[in-house]
Amino acid sequence: MIALLHGELIKVRTTRTALGFATASLLLVLAWVIISILADDPSTVSQKRDALNISPLGLTIPLLLFGIVGATGEYRHRTIAPAVLIAPDRVRLPLARLLAYVLTALGLGAAMVLVALVIGLLLLSSQSGPDLESADYARVIGGALIVAALTAALGCGVGVLVRNQVAGVVGALIWVLVLAPLLGLIDDRLPRYTTIVDAAVVVGGSASDGRPLSWGGAVAVLAAWALVFNVLGLFFEKRRDID
Repeated sequence: MIALLHGELIKVRTTRTALGFATASLLLVLAWVIISILADDPSTVSQKRDALNISPLGLTIPLLLFGIVGATGEYRHRTIAPAVLIAPDRVRLPLARLLAYVLTALGLGAAMVLVALVIGLLLLSSQSGPDLESADYARVIGGALIVAALTAALGCGVGVLVRNQVAGVVGALIWVLVLAPLLGLIDDRLPRYTTIVDAAVVVGGSASDGRPLSWGGAVAVLAAWALVFNVLGLFFEKRRDID
């Protein structure tokens, strides 16, 4: 398992996938922090923490797609057969890939939250109101890392289950941005369990006051989605023929 994990980490480092998504995340993070602070003039602790909360925009969607693209890459390039010959166990290989992308996502999440804090604190220094305390920083940093890991894991699960890269990416975007929010028209309680962006907002550090999910509930929603898709993906992967 260690050798498989090492091999998957080498693949991540030697392809442009991680670099591309890191660049996209960085641009989104910079745009979010700068616009949030300069346009909203945050003056309360809650507002300042919201401005530093990069999880919903800078991490959730980019790292979800990062996991999908990473998990479907070998199917797209038809290199899955040689990989299976090296690791005949059809469970260990996806698990090694999952761990590799989760570890990479944690690294990307740490880099992105560092950028957000450096730029954000420089801009917030000129704002009025109370300063953030260590607990606020811990909530923003810890939340970002949790969101990064769980959304990348969810993406890997979707990729293993779907296998088709285009279908996985397009389907995920349609679900996250369109269909999941629209479920509120059926029952206003449904989006709290289906909209991972809303869950990421709470986990990433925004106040849960007035929101349908607590911090722990939001973490549970993200973890449940990641677990369900990875279990389903592994279940069907064991029963598929390799082309």
